[in-house]
Amino acid sequence: MSRGSEGRIGKMSLAVLDISFIHLGYLTVYWLSNESAVPFHYVQAAPWVSAIAFIIFYLFGFYMDWQRKSFQQMACTILLSLGIVAVLITIANIVYPMATFSTQLILTASLIHAVSILLSRLIIWQVIRMVHGRKRLLIIAEDEKNGLSLADKLLSHHKGWFIVSKLVTLKEKDKLTDCLKEIDVVLISDSINGKQRSELINLCAKQEKEVLVVPQLFEIFIHGSVHQQVDDMLVLSIPPTKLSGARRAVKRTFDFVVAAILLVAVSPVTICLWVLIPLTSKGPALFKQERLGRNGKPYQIYKFRSMVQNAEKDTGPVLATERDPRITAIGRLIRATRLDELPQLYNVLKGEMSLVGPRPERKFFYDQFQQYLPEYSNRMTVKPGLTGLAQVMANYTTAPEDKLRFDLMYIRHYSFGNDIKILFQTIWVIFQKNKAEGVVETNSQKKKRLLQLLSQNQAAGQ
Repeated sequence: MSRGSEGRIGKMSLAVLDISFIHLGYLTVYWLSNESAVPFHYVQAAPWVSAIAFIIFYLFGFYMDWQRKSFQQMACTILLSLGIVAVLITIANIVYPMATFSTQLILTASLIHAVSILLSRLIIWQVIRMVHGRKRLLIIAEDEKNGLSLADKLLSHHKGWFIVSKLVTLKEKDKLTDCLKEIDVVLISDSINGKQRSELINLCAKQEKEVLVVPQLFEIFIHGSVHQQVDDMLVLSIPPTKLSGARRAVKRTFDFVVAAILLVAVSPVTICLWVLIPLTSKGPALFKQERLGRNGKPYQIYKFRSMVQNAEKDTGPVLATERDPRITAIGRLIRATRLDELPQLYNVLKGEMSLVGPRPERKFFYDQFQQYLPEYSNRMTVKPGLTGLAQVMANYTTAPEDKLRFDLMYIRHYSFGNDIKILFQTIWVIFQKNKAEGVVETNSQKKKRLLQLLSQNQAAGQ
């Protein structure tokens, strides 16, 4: 059985277990309320409850690489997903009233769901770790700077699946064979090109090591391509990085309808911000700024002002930093909760933006990125989005090339279902502070800290 098949069976088993806990929660409440039998209304509603729960769990990435997440990440995802499930069941109960689904019943059952699913995950998580242990990971990079950058990303998830125990650069290739004997997984940096990468993968394969590869940008275009035979040659067919006319029509219709509904739904919030922002800092509530849209066409983006008026008058275009003095008191709140982006629903309504897509960039920064990332222009083949795959998978401080990987992957594998999934995952992002923090300035102590952590992990793994 292939690893992919094993993974699918594992996810299906986990989904069945989760849905069982959902029904167990409701049955427990009935039992505690001295019901002699399960009400017939619940038997009728059970398939719909199962469907709602499974769809929400899937959209929130419940089963996506869950065992490699920290317990805090896992718990937050579970609690938020269960909260959405409870709200949807409550709404369904209002539309189609059933005596068996009182508000008290839903709340009590949701508490049981949270406890049971969290405990089951924790038990399964610990059993897997006891059986397999945390995998020791080796980073192979072109140089120490690049390797430490990758180590920093992995060490920030120190409670996850890996122990980052070693770092080897290309200058130290002679140490590689011995290092491979002491580790379980190898991560190969994107800074290693062509033949050298192939040699490293072959070496790891001979020693039966799992290999993780940071893809180079061109490799994302190849991912998922269709193979064809031309005479005695095998060739890969890579379609253009753009959406078909039918997909654009469906996406535009969805954008218009949802943006119109959301503009009405959030109008109380927008009215409050319209009043509060000018009261707390000098200047208007709204500001507009030129961004590049589809095919590089400039347009005016609208945002609630989160910085002092004329913030770039003396500095010119600069990215926000983590404690940026230009950000106002209320600005910190609306940036952290993404409320400053609400006026862009009007851009979506006008057809200048989409609900989901690569975030729009200013020409100043686009020109900079384009100089060392030639593939950056491929983001322009679709409309910019209010949110995107890079926003739910990365942070504000994530490097442009890493965000570009997510943007290209989104365009390359576009589907309407993925748009829905990203919209739901954006709800979870709002509750993560690190996703909205500004650019963090590095210091000379960072290298020392990372090397110390690597040394500690190496000692612990021996």
